[in-house]
Amino acid sequence: MSRVTNKIVNLAASGSGQVVMLICVSLIALMGMIAVVTDFSFMQHQRNMMQTAADSAAMAGAEELNYGDVVAAGKADAATNGYTDGAGSVTVAMNNPPSTGPNASNSAYVEAIVTKPEPTYFLRVLGVSTMTVSARAVAYESHGPNCIYVLDPSASGALSTNGNANVQSGCGLMVDSSSSSGITAVGSVTINAPTIGVVGNYTTSGGAILTPTPKTGVIAATDPLAYVAAPTVGSCAHTRFSLNGTTGSPGSPYQLYPGTYCGGISVTGNSWLHFNPGTYVLAGGGMSINANAVMTGAGITFYNTTGTGGYGAITLNGNSQSNFSAPTSGPLAGILFFQDRSIPTTAAGSTISGNSSSTFDGSVYFPTTQLTFNGNSSANGYSIVVANQLVVSGNSSIGSNYSSLAGGSPIRGTILAE
Repeated sequence: MSRVTNKIVNLAASGSGQVVMLICVSLIALMGMIAVVTDFSFMQHQRNMMQTAADSAAMAGAEELNYGDVVAAGKADAATNGYTDGAGSVTVAMNNPPSTGPNASNSAYVEAIVTKPEPTYFLRVLGVSTMTVSARAVAYESHGPNCIYVLDPSASGALSTNGNANVQSGCGLMVDSSSSSGITAVGSVTINAPTIGVVGNYTTSGGAILTPTPKTGVIAATDPLAYVAAPTVGSCAHTRFSLNGTTGSPGSPYQLYPGTYCGGISVTGNSWLHFNPGTYVLAGGGMSINANAVMTGAGITFYNTTGTGGYGAITLNGNSQSNFSAPTSGPLAGILFFQDRSIPTTAAGSTISGNSSSTFDGSVYFPTTQLTFNGNSSANGYSIVVANQLVVSGNSSIGSNYSSLAGGSPIRGTILAE
């Protein structure tokens, strides 16, 4: 009996030992799996952040294709996202054209590759102390999807609409303000656009309707027309040019010609005016059109800067009729109104408006001052509105037909391709 008992005890002890060993092995395997899952989750998180940096770097590089700073721009943008080339084993490679992929031979595309060895934690017990994480992106420059840009970074009501304003836009609207009321719409306001984006937030009251619902927390846009070179201010062709009373007639409008208007242009009374093609430099004084003026002009640009009498705003009142269109080619293609970028934000705001028959085909560009806009595009035309702050108080129909421009829309935007 003792031998049998001892044998049973030995077998039981042996079985218990095997169970303990199996449990130990299982625990090690389980810990290994936990280590792998934990470390790989961490690596995926790092890669997501790295992908953001790569996307941003590729887009920044693509924006600089025309200026030759692709590498510097891309690396600088990656650095702002936490990945500085050469710091902490980080590598940021900028390639134009891309080194691999379907666009490898296309110099219109820019590739960004961000790489960094990341330390492991649990996998160290398995002999793996680092893992190399990499993210890649490819971007190119095209025409941006938006045509209304409000650039003030923080103002409440940077875009404000009130009363019976009705804005119908064929392209997107972007507001850079981080304010909780970056967009304010009060009253019987309707805004329709393919997209509406705001860095901060928006407020509505009085039945205002914004369609679609604005997307909040978006990334701020840079000045989309910053690349356009300002016209040269020449010697004075006119000084404090003014017309008073009745001037011209429907069949024989008063003719104005391009040149530098020192002290600006002032028109009062019932006038019929035609602006011949070219650039009108308003060197001080701005432009003031009052009463019932009727104005036409194709292939024209108004450049508003400082000069005789100091900087003056542009004011086209609502009783006037303006049918203006920008040049279709050349360095100012698509630019109708162009405010000097050096004018301070405290300068007087401008008003571009007209009666229901007024059309403004071209870019209305006031990057540092407030603009009150109430205008339309022609049936086959387009309007682009860029302002530091924008007030819309009437009915505006914003077209997006750029077929008249040899190079398409003057708005440049970068698009991720890979």
